[in-house]
Amino acid sequence: MNNQQIEQRGFRLVERLDETSRTVVWKAIQNTLDRTVIIRVLKPEAAANPSEVDHFLTIARRFARIKSDSLAAVFDIVSEGDLHYVVMEHVEGPTLEELVTGRGPLAVEQILRIAASLVTSLEQMWNTAHIVHRNLKSATIRMDPRGVAKITDFGLAIVAGPGVDATAMDDGHIVGTPCFLSPEQAQGTHMLNAQSDMYALGAVLYHLSTGRVPFEEREVFAILAGHIKQQIPPPHRLNHAIPVTFSWFVHRLMMKNPNSRYADWDDVLLDIRSMLAGSLPTCVRPDEEYLSTIAMDFPAAGDEDAGSAPRIRLNRKGKNDKIAAYQGKRLAEGHAQEIRRNDQALQLVCWGVLATWLVLVFWFRAVYQADPNRPETSRPLAQLSQAVTQIAESIDDLKPQPGIEELDVPQAPPAPPAPPAPVATPPTPAPQPLVTNPVPEAAPALPAGLPAALRQGLAQAFANADFATARQLAKTSPERFQEKQELLTLLDQIPEPDALVADYLKTQIGKPLVFEHAGKQRTLIVRGVDNGVVHVEANGRGAELMIEKLSADEKLGWMDKPKDAAQSVTYCVTLMRSSRRAEVYARAASCPLLAPVLIEAAGRVPAPTPPAE
Repeated sequence: MNNQQIEQRGFRLVERLDETSRTVVWKAIQNTLDRTVIIRVLKPEAAANPSEVDHFLTIARRFARIKSDSLAAVFDIVSEGDLHYVVMEHVEGPTLEELVTGRGPLAVEQILRIAASLVTSLEQMWNTAHIVHRNLKSATIRMDPRGVAKITDFGLAIVAGPGVDATAMDDGHIVGTPCFLSPEQAQGTHMLNAQSDMYALGAVLYHLSTGRVPFEEREVFAILAGHIKQQIPPPHRLNHAIPVTFSWFVHRLMMKNPNSRYADWDDVLLDIRSMLAGSLPTCVRPDEEYLSTIAMDFPAAGDEDAGSAPRIRLNRKGKNDKIAAYQGKRLAEGHAQEIRRNDQALQLVCWGVLATWLVLVFWFRAVYQADPNRPETSRPLAQLSQAVTQIAESIDDLKPQPGIEELDVPQAPPAPPAPPAPVATPPTPAPQPLVTNPVPEAAPALPAGLPAALRQGLAQAFANADFATARQLAKTSPERFQEKQELLTLLDQIPEPDALVADYLKTQIGKPLVFEHAGKQRTLIVRGVDNGVVHVEANGRGAELMIEKLSADEKLGWMDKPKDAAQSVTYCVTLMRSSRRAEVYARAASCPLLAPVLIEAAGRVPAPTPPAE
């Protein structure tokens, strides 16, 4: 019925382009002006709600007042009875997503010019109407025939401000495109501002410069968790044509905390213009004080791939409050060569002493003792030791200079000089057998690596998520190997998955969290954690969640990134039983001692059964 009424008003509906929970978007021909337009129609179920209608019309009117080349123009707004629709400019040209898909990453200058035009429009939206777009993405920004990027959609835009609930119209759901959502949107935060659109702009620029969107090819819940607490490589690491300073810029836009991003759009535009002019942006090299979705994988000052980046002296935390001195790459290489030369000198000294000792021992056993005419002496070994000592002293000048770490070379104890040859020839007593202290045999070296039987037992225990059995197997194993004590210590430190979940949730008390269960997402506020029970508030009502009842995927969403090898084992065991089990192979490397065991265990866990249709 609505379509017929629209056509009666002089439009011919050509193609249905999009549909959301509230609106339907049509491509149409306006007969009176013979032009192609876009018509966004409010669905009947939404039109039955007065607050929905008021929101739809308010946003449309505010957009109509904004005059910007980078916003699709609003031609008309119609509200009659239960029919409400907006007539907008149809932008001929590909979307930014289509550009990147067809051509690959764009040149940095083109990206910056696109960013400058978008920022100008976003600035007007915020300064003149306090609008937060909430769904800025590459798929709804089109390049017109003049090469101007235009934002063509405002279906999720809201009027924000102090005390305004940004999620009032969302029925408790998180709305938007997951890969472009800011962390505060992913957590269901009620208060939003222009900084949320800054983060989305950073995600768009990341897509244009790398060909990838943040946290792509993940499930929705994993994408949201990624925005909240995970990181991705900086653009210049994925596309070497991108300068480091551009990565600094995106790093600043995509700070996890909105207050750590730019203060306003004017500052964003200032940095874009600086980079277009070949100057450095105001956002100097990022440091570790503020966490960003862009990882801290930036070249150190002086590295060859630093491009035109300034050599910034960084304050090394945890050492002192002074600025660390700059050390060039060549200086470091020269120092390494000097160390190698000193090591070679040490090796020559050691091998020389050892070879001399072996020659003398061979001579003493094969020649000296077998000679019937040798002079009698009661100290043959002392004489041999004295000779070796003299040889060692003769090569003393080969020892490394002070300042180089020296190796300990065993030396024979000093002995008094041999007695002079006898003057008289008294009767020779019967020769006494030579008594020497037997040299104790060295204990055989223990084998390295986990024994096969123990490795298989541990793999099965981890496949069953049974850490107690794993500890018992290691303690009762009769086999001896080099890493046994290290293994026992590690197994004693491995926490239970539920303990890691509880530890994380205790740090989130009072904060909204995203919870996905049975395919539905809800925003919860944690009020307390006690004895494996999470006390939460949802839609003003209290509830309790048993941690042990959560699925493996749900537990992973509420775990911090592992901080050590023990926590990595727990994380891997949880991954094995989740839909993300393939991540075990990469995550296991964080625990080298048990990496083969964890990989074998992952192969023993049955694949999760997909939910019934």
